[in-house]
Amino acid sequence: MQIIFYLLMGITIGMLFPIQASISARLSSYSKTPFTASFIAFSLGSVILLIINLIVDPKGISIGIDFSYPLYVFIGGAIAGIGFHVSNVILFSKLGASVTTIITVTGQMIIGILIDHFEWFGVTANPISTTRIIGTIIMILAISLVQPKKKRDLIAASENKKKDSKAAWIIMGVLAGFLPPLQTAINGKLRVATDSLLGATFISFFVGAIILLILILITRRRLEIPLYDIQKKRIPVWVYMAGIFGIFIVTGNIVLLPELGSVLTTMIFLLGQMIMAIIIDQFGLFNLQKRKIDSRRIAALVLTVIGILFVKLF
Repeated sequence: MQIIFYLLMGITIGMLFPIQASISARLSSYSKTPFTASFIAFSLGSVILLIINLIVDPKGISIGIDFSYPLYVFIGGAIAGIGFHVSNVILFSKLGASVTTIITVTGQMIIGILIDHFEWFGVTANPISTTRIIGTIIMILAISLVQPKKKRDLIAASENKKKDSKAAWIIMGVLAGFLPPLQTAINGKLRVATDSLLGATFISFFVGAIILLILILITRRRLEIPLYDIQKKRIPVWVYMAGIFGIFIVTGNIVLLPELGSVLTTMIFLLGQMIMAIIIDQFGLFNLQKRKIDSRRIAALVLTVIGILFVKLF
């Protein structure tokens, strides 16, 4: 019964990611750099988490921290999170929600299997097996099913009208897919270093916000928070709220990793992403291009569930 709870939790958390990324993509369209949208998300998350920590578990961000752990434990998760967050802000505007989500699956599955097999970052060992390989192949088959039939479908409508290389964006998506499992595994280690779930999440967000601020100051010389669109209309408040979803995503992944392992956590999380990404595309939410649900995408969801069953049950 407990495993069902964790599986449902993972699906729910996964569904939050396309919402977060879509909102960030919308904010990014108003700003001069994608770093700004990410900085706002990480900063909002940091403020909320600081307040929660001070009320619920102040020890987790003060005397409870064990600084004998390597530096990467404290900054690695934030760096991976920033890389994935910024990559998706760009990829969502170029490829759309569904294609971006599916392309990154390959990278996430590869690194997830390696983390489990070699017990990286203290993750419980789950050796490579025939069923895990089959589950991965099934997931990759699901990826192939949802690839657009026409080249032009790979490039979503955006303000940037330059001719982009399809191969380059796909490669970027696969490499970006390496980052979430790494972020989750490193943040799991950070949880041990802080002896606090909330403390680990706060440090990850806070370090991320600092890194993003430095990147903005280097690339833009100053921080500019967009307040109005090109028509001088006030940007809706909800456009700034991506960081709230990020809190649930990062915290949930830290909880799920020791319970499900890296591969299963990744697959369950991805199933939720796929479900919500299809909904976003179907209705063109957040001003993204509409893409109707078809039999290929439904088949991809079914195959994903089958792949999860192979990894967990067989």
